[in-house]
Amino acid sequence: MLEPIPAELRDVEGIWSLRRQREDWMAEKGIEQWRPGEVSASVIERQVERGEWHVLSDEHRTVIAGLRILWSDPDFWGPDDGSSVYVHGLMVDLGHAGRGYGAELLDWAGRLAVLEGKSRLRLDSAASNRELLSYYESLGFRGCGRRQVGDLNEVVLWEKRIGSAT
Repeated sequence: MLEPIPAELRDVEGIWSLRRQREDWMAEKGIEQWRPGEVSASVIERQVERGEWHVLSDEHRTVIAGLRILWSDPDFWGPDDGSSVYVHGLMVDLGHAGRGYGAELLDWAGRLAVLEGKSRLRLDSAASNRELLSYYESLGFRGCGRRQVGDLNEVVLWEKRIGSAT
């Protein structure tokens, strides 16, 4: 069972590099999820300072996977009723893809949510990203709506009941 650790300022470059790797990979595949260069290292630094990022690192402290944990997400989900934890930015280095790290990170987020008294794990994905839609379904998430957020593509809102609610 993997245990991500809270990201530190020294992880900002690794998180940003991983994000850029995934942005470029999606662009090459024609997947409209993240636009290349849309998130700067300074944005990630502020998110790390707020304690939002958690990472998995290898023995050299190189970031190989990560995710953001938010306790509310009004931009995508509207007002929060206190029952949910929100995941953003889930990503795994391409060199480590296919090892189940994404699913394990989501399981970890679910355990964290239960410890905090939450009953739902929520996230979103671009409606046009078929691979990701199938992936979240395979992990037990259910689509519970769609939303247009700013100038982004339409997103699917995903939710999974956790803890005693599963």
